[in-house]
Amino acid sequence: MTEVYKITGYTGAKSGDMDKISSSEDEINILNSYYNDSMSAIADIISRNGYLLSEQSFCLTLPSNWKKKIKSVLEKSMKQFSVNYMCMQWFNLSKKDEVKYYGDLCDELALSIKKYLLERERPSRQ
Repeated sequence: MTEVYKITGYTGAKSGDMDKISSSEDEINILNSYYNDSMSAIADIISRNGYLLSEQSFCLTLPSNWKKKIKSVLEKSMKQFSVNYMCMQWFNLSKKDEVKYYGDLCDELALSIKKYLLERERPSRQ
């Protein structure tokens, strides 16, 4: 939520209408709903390789030759997707001209997540 508050607050300050555009802890119920929606969207993205285990975690079934070195990059992309998805939903209520930007970011991150799930170690000759 902290990242969502930062992004919406910065956008609100930049536009000169902080009260209308920025989110705060007062809107936690709607933001939690957006968070749950973002987790469902990630579950759809990873559906070939895993599923939503709980509200905050996923279970991935990856082959033994999956490139484990990119685990942190995959996790970061999933977190960024969630934050940008929540911002997109929030701006749909408060600043419609930002929705496309955050929607495009989500589309790019979804492609990255799918790409990371397809990464494999190259076989080596012994």
